[in-house]
Amino acid sequence: MGATMTAGENADQGATPAAGSEPGGGAGGEAPEAGPGPRGPAAWHRFHYAVGVFLIAYGSTGLISAVLLWGDRQDEIEGYFGSVPATAVLVLVKVLELALVASAAAGVVLRRDVLLVPPTAGWMAGFAMLAVLDVFTARWGALLPHLLYLAAFVVLLFLSYGLSAKAQLAGAPEDGEGDPPGGGGRLTRTQGFALRAINRAAALTGPRPRPERAD
Repeated sequence: MGATMTAGENADQGATPAAGSEPGGGAGGEAPEAGPGPRGPAAWHRFHYAVGVFLIAYGSTGLISAVLLWGDRQDEIEGYFGSVPATAVLVLVKVLELALVASAAAGVVLRRDVLLVPPTAGWMAGFAMLAVLDVFTARWGALLPHLLYLAAFVVLLFLSYGLSAKAQLAGAPEDGEGDPPGGGGRLTRTQGFALRAINRAAALTGPRPRPERAD
């Protein structure tokens, strides 16, 4: 009897666990495979490339022209600010412009529409300030170009915002595909207004259907 019990205990201690009984072992312990990650930013539209390239080209042109026409830029600053050191102000402005160009380039490379907002809003604010200074210093000849540039950057910012809303709406999952009903494609009032404006502009500038000929 004693020998039989000893043999049974040794057999129990030497038994190996069945395959799949441990976590991660065998078919029963396999973890589910992770699904594919996001393919890209949901708010990036293909026309954002054009917006980003324009911002990069505009900022680079301004930096190059400042280097080539450094004396003229200093005279302009002295005309606006008087006794303020023109060189220090000009260097500060160009450093800020370089940062705006870098933000636009990063937005294009990373496909992040939010990185296009600082350069667009920055130059918009800059031309607004120049327009105000034109009024106070009676530079009426420079006021109109600055107002036109201001309007152009306002339209560009509005366009970029509308493109983001359009891409967000197009990439939102439909009801019943993982999101609660109506939760994925909702837009704010501003986004909806921008999207409707873009659609109307596209409808006005696009080709019109030809009337069918009567038989």
